[in-house]
Amino acid sequence: MWARTDKEKGTAFFYDMWDKPVRSKDWGSYSMEGKIDSGVYQLAFGALCEFNGKFFYKDIKLDIEKSKDKYENVFNSNFENGITQFEEGIQYLKSGFNKNYTAKILNTDKKSKVLLIEGEDVPNYGMNNKVGKFAYVNGIKLYYEIYGTGPPLLILHGNGGSIQNAIPFYPDLIKKYKVITVDSRSQGKSTTTNEPLSYDLMASDVNTLLNQLNIDSANIWGQSDGAIIALLLAKDYPKKVRRALAYSPNIQPDSLAISPWALEAMNKIVIETNNTKQKALNLLMLQYPNFQFSELLKIKAPIMLMSGDRDLIRLEHILKIFQNIPNSQLCILPGASHVGSWEHKELFLTLMNNFFNKPFKMPDTKSWFVH
Repeated sequence: MWARTDKEKGTAFFYDMWDKPVRSKDWGSYSMEGKIDSGVYQLAFGALCEFNGKFFYKDIKLDIEKSKDKYENVFNSNFENGITQFEEGIQYLKSGFNKNYTAKILNTDKKSKVLLIEGEDVPNYGMNNKVGKFAYVNGIKLYYEIYGTGPPLLILHGNGGSIQNAIPFYPDLIKKYKVITVDSRSQGKSTTTNEPLSYDLMASDVNTLLNQLNIDSANIWGQSDGAIIALLLAKDYPKKVRRALAYSPNIQPDSLAISPWALEAMNKIVIETNNTKQKALNLLMLQYPNFQFSELLKIKAPIMLMSGDRDLIRLEHILKIFQNIPNSQLCILPGASHVGSWEHKELFLTLMNNFFNKPFKMPDTKSWFVH
């Protein structure tokens, strides 16, 4: 199940049971709770399915707490009248649906009706038991999957993400590269230790993995946290990085680098959540990374710094990173957010492939005027 409350501006409640997926052949009752903040104009909720299989729903209902421990039922569907009250996708985002899934009403032996959602031929990147492996590195099990042939391309996801984040890109990238995609420690299927999370430790994890895979150097696409790790690899393990596309990294965890509203959201999660992993991942962003712009001068590999023009990382911070990496290019995607790679997928893939496969250039406008 999933539920979301919407405001005109700012963030509100969202939960999708990602950390508590239901995998059972038996019927059971499942519930979630959330707070409706002031300023919320809409509450959306429904069924959420992943991967291949058959997913059954008998009753879906929504109760609102009007006073302490006193609830009023405002929605209830047992599917006896079909599924007309539900729609595919997640409304205004115009996404969240997959044509590999079909929905229909099914009559049961007990003469009642259920909603059946069935997934066939759904790509299972990030959960592929035939391909996925664990590497034992720095006291953890680091999960990774490898697809395709060609020059190595390492993909590093953002905070709280996993291999699955880049699912829309794999079919295109596998045609050109040997794609190595990784769940960072404490995320996805990778494990962790009692040691506090840090990006330096994550970069060490990846370097050790590449050593175990006998990969001398690779192209890297790092997104957000993955972009930070990419820069650290280029700085501290230079032989491992052929070229790196770093989408929206930061090198300090403060308001000089990150928009204040994002810092406030992270702090709110740390204060309010009871989820230990979620708290640790947000503390990671609030406390790290911490290295100097002068350290970027050590990076010799060609780097493309990319960001959305409406990102949560300040544009002036991205610019300063660019100005301190000797062999670098800068790309600000127009009309794009922190996930501009997804918002402008075709443009992003073109820029990525040009950067990895064409001669690296740093033209100098000064040469037009001074001879």
